[in-house]
Amino acid sequence: MKIYDIHDAEGRVFAFEVKNFGRSRVAKFVSSIPGAKVTREPMVLSSFREDEFCEFTVNGQLFVAWEPYGDNSRYWIGPRPPKWCEEVLLVRHAFAGHKPGLFSIFD
Repeated sequence: MKIYDIHDAEGRVFAFEVKNFGRSRVAKFVSSIPGAKVTREPMVLSSFREDEFCEFTVNGQLFVAWEPYGDNSRYWIGPRPPKWCEEVLLVRHAFAGHKPGLFSIFD
């Protein structure tokens, strides 16, 4: 999967964006990352009700997935509060290796 890195003032990746491939799919994929635990999944009709649609933890670090502006071609994924941490690289690596399904309209 194509990753769009977001860097802090020191040049470290502290968050990233991925192509919009479905809110529920993001939550399902996150649950497959070793050490990740989804703590909040998208609500019904999430795209109409919430920008932040998924929360999860990795090694105790809280992460959030959200869709800036409520209708975007990308999802922002990073820690809360936004800051550099080692876990960002673990999550980023998992997304970078993800291959969305052959028949997904979002691929």
